[in-house]
Amino acid sequence: MADDFPKTYLNHPDQWLFKDLLDRIFAEPDPDRITESVVSFLRARPLPMDDFPVLDNTYSRTMLGRHENGYEAMAARWQAGAVSSIHGHPCYALMVTVHGRLHVENYEKSRGRLQMTSSRILAPGEFISAKSPNTGFDNHIHGVKAIEETLSIHISSQDATKGEIFSRQAVLR
Repeated sequence: MADDFPKTYLNHPDQWLFKDLLDRIFAEPDPDRITESVVSFLRARPLPMDDFPVLDNTYSRTMLGRHENGYEAMAARWQAGAVSSIHGHPCYALMVTVHGRLHVENYEKSRGRLQMTSSRILAPGEFISAKSPNTGFDNHIHGVKAIEETLSIHISSQDATKGEIFSRQAVLR
């Protein structure tokens, strides 16, 4: 492997500690406990951004852990200006910015259309946590844009890639 290629997951000692934390909290998942534990850990020991791959004009995803009950954690390394689709999540979702800044727009769905309800910028150590009794994949609907190169950690109660994707044309203006 070339020296300039990004290191792989678990190359840094804090990443092993983070994986141990994930194993413990996913075994008996409680969304409030997960949010508190993960945010506290990442504020005290921010994982190094350079240990995760970067892709041109988008973001990369690195799986950090997945439990048999469906809970999973993923790191996203965003290139400045990268934009996600507008998408939903399962009933629990957590997004923590470790390095950089993300602009997040939140939406609500009504009769097949989306209405933006809020917008905020997440700086390092800031997070969004969402819980819903709805077991579908249209909870916490949002879109994300990286203001600068960013590393964020995402935790969800099920496979986040199954989240519903929404067309930007569905947004009410």
